[in-house]
Amino acid sequence: MVLNPDVVVRSRGVMEKCSMCVQRIQAGKLEAKIDGIPVQDGAIETACSSSCPTDGIKFGDLNNREHAVSDKKNDDRAYLLMEEIGTQPNIYYQTKVRNV
Repeated sequence: MVLNPDVVVRSRGVMEKCSMCVQRIQAGKLEAKIDGIPVQDGAIETACSSSCPTDGIKFGDLNNREHAVSDKKNDDRAYLLMEEIGTQPNIYYQTKVRNV
């Protein structure tokens, strides 16, 4: 609780579904609102994207064409999981490049 009061601390061995760092998103939106500007690209960073050593996880606004994630979404390598059954997730994956 001391390090991040917005996240509930669970006992060891308890798994919890990812909340997509909703506390960080809300704090970033509030900060942009106070400054009177729209949320800038890269202003909000999730815990997983900040801790990824290869910079393989990106976070941003998919609806804003100026954000870097919209370019990744429109890439030929991008795909959605279980898209064929009608799910509409907000997480895009990229296929691995293999030099065969």
